[in-house]
Amino acid sequence: MLRQWRKQTKAAGAARPAAQPHVALLHGAMLLSGFGTVFLGPVLPVLAAGAHTNDSGSGLFFTAQFIGSFLGGVTTSAHLWRSLLRGCAAAAVGFLLLALCIGHQAALPWYAVALLPLGFGVGQALTSVNLLTARRFRKQQGAALSLVNFSWSLGAVLTPSVLGYLLKHSALQHILLGACGLFCAALVGTAWNSRQPAQQDSIVPATDHGSNRLPLATFLFFASLLFTYGGVETSLGGWTATFGQRYGSSGSSMTGSTAGAFSTTALWLGLTIGRALVPALLPRIRERTLLQTAVVAATLAALALSRSSGGFEMVLTCALLGLALAPWFPLVLTGMIAAGLSARQVGTVIAVSGIGAAILPLLEGSLSRSTGSLRLALSVPITGLFWLLLSSFKRVPPGSQWATTLSDAGSKGV
Repeated sequence: MLRQWRKQTKAAGAARPAAQPHVALLHGAMLLSGFGTVFLGPVLPVLAAGAHTNDSGSGLFFTAQFIGSFLGGVTTSAHLWRSLLRGCAAAAVGFLLLALCIGHQAALPWYAVALLPLGFGVGQALTSVNLLTARRFRKQQGAALSLVNFSWSLGAVLTPSVLGYLLKHSALQHILLGACGLFCAALVGTAWNSRQPAQQDSIVPATDHGSNRLPLATFLFFASLLFTYGGVETSLGGWTATFGQRYGSSGSSMTGSTAGAFSTTALWLGLTIGRALVPALLPRIRERTLLQTAVVAATLAALALSRSSGGFEMVLTCALLGLALAPWFPLVLTGMIAAGLSARQVGTVIAVSGIGAAILPLLEGSLSRSTGSLRLALSVPITGLFWLLLSSFKRVPPGSQWATTLSDAGSKGV
């Protein structure tokens, strides 16, 4: 009888409609994900001093965070609410452990241990929120995913300035405890929202994602797109400051360091503003057309950046480059979900973008060192943009309806 009761409970859970995620929760979780993704850079000097380590040891911090984020993405399950709960809880634990490491002057390995659950939580929350957004706004997925990723970009852009201000007025340990509190608040909000009854006009099965099995070629196609995009975005964002410092003072009243700082800010602001503008463009332009136009514009802007010499020219070019890059990730994510990738497959593809973000900047740095020219080294992300452009014209392998979906989603919905 107990076994029969369990089967009935399991069947009822599978049939129970999924709760409708609140818009404020989605955007709040993405703001925190943006913060959690980039916070390590601004606080790295303080963390390194606390761990009594050098640059080589500090690299372990990024490695641990990346490994955690990758595992968080690939272990996202079809039970999206559970994944979001797990992500918020893991991130909160990670920030708490980091605060304890600083308070107890822990050795370097303990800092890496703390960053593993932190990265895991951020990676799982990021994937879960994107999938919950797609399920919540089934008829405007492209617009909704662009807006929710705008919140991620906003969190990432504001984090260095906010942390820079807070570090002048508070100890890092207190800041980390505050971050832990924010993720705990997100955890409570997620738990509350997940128990709310679904509205009748938005009933979606709780097992909505994760049951489809697609050809391996389709999965690899999308993985290659996100691998390349992650590498291109990070290569351009990571090397812009150095590029401006080396070449920005030529024929300009700006110093090289000022040109580099302003160019980096312009790139990320362009990316953030661009994602806010995408929903206004989708009713007028088909998604595939917008993707192709954007990647052409990004390629031209990157080529112009490689030839630019003045600080003002660099800042303007980087702003245009950010605007052009903005639609790519949310619209390709829309295509992945429309093609039928499961929650775990989507999480894996997003995690693969992190591998590209680790490899392509390294290639750019190696090419710059071997040729002595960072201008020439920009050929790495430019080559990636050419590949994205070619891919936007390619029909995906059999088993996916991405081509049809992206042509029609802007007007019909997915």
